[in-house]
Amino acid sequence: MPLHSFTLRPKCRSRVLELWILVSLAIFFLASCGNNGEEEPDRAKMAEARKAFEEENYDKAKSSVEYFLAQHPNDVPALYFYAQVLVETDQLLKAREKANEILVIAPERAEARAILGEVHYGRGEFKEAIRLSRDALIRDIQLQLPYRVIGEIYLRQGKVKESIKVLLDAYRLKPDDVETIKKLSAAYIKDKNYEEAKKYLDKALMLNDHMPGIHYNLAVIYINQGDGPKALEHVELALKYYQELETINWVGKARDTRRLIIRKFKLKE
Repeated sequence: MPLHSFTLRPKCRSRVLELWILVSLAIFFLASCGNNGEEEPDRAKMAEARKAFEEENYDKAKSSVEYFLAQHPNDVPALYFYAQVLVETDQLLKAREKANEILVIAPERAEARAILGEVHYGRGEFKEAIRLSRDALIRDIQLQLPYRVIGEIYLRQGKVKESIKVLLDAYRLKPDDVETIKKLSAAYIKDKNYEEAKKYLDKALMLNDHMPGIHYNLAVIYINQGDGPKALEHVELALKYYQELETINWVGKARDTRRLIIRKFKLKE
């Protein structure tokens, strides 16, 4: 008895092909919907967090990164960012906890050492802060935070030239990091190099003109350059943005500086 191969008629082949295409498309769209439902909101929240951090709105930065970490608790970059927010809000013990979480997840990563260095800097333990920051740089020479921490410590110790050199390294790694530009401008102000300080603050204004620290430093520059009206203009902007962020300590400093400017330059309230 002869054997025959099984074949479909042309009409049946067409229907089977149509069915296969429909099933494939359905699977593709289901997978796409699943990805959009999970991934997109997370990325949006982290973008929100970073933008809020740049604007010194640390409460919003904290809530946004917490939202992300609730879904991805072992994400090292998010933990690293969260720890930096905690340091900025003087929650040093919590920042240390996040650094220790990073050490458990990825013991060889540089981020944990960088955060621990920043924590020790916040506690005034400069020797240990520099040691940990240098250890972080041995592991990842492109990590920016350790440069900033070392630069800030040098500035606090009165090593202004050394501070500028290290903060310039931090700036080159992240030229759009407004916080670093603010610290670098503070070092130039301390060095009485007001033109250079202003050059970097003008760059910062192009990135974010609502950051109160930028306007506060510009006010200091104009005070030292003898331009009372411009100093008053910038300190009032700084005060406005500090009030919006409810940064009580800096609201007080901005008010004191405003009074000083009005008295020094005999300006009208």
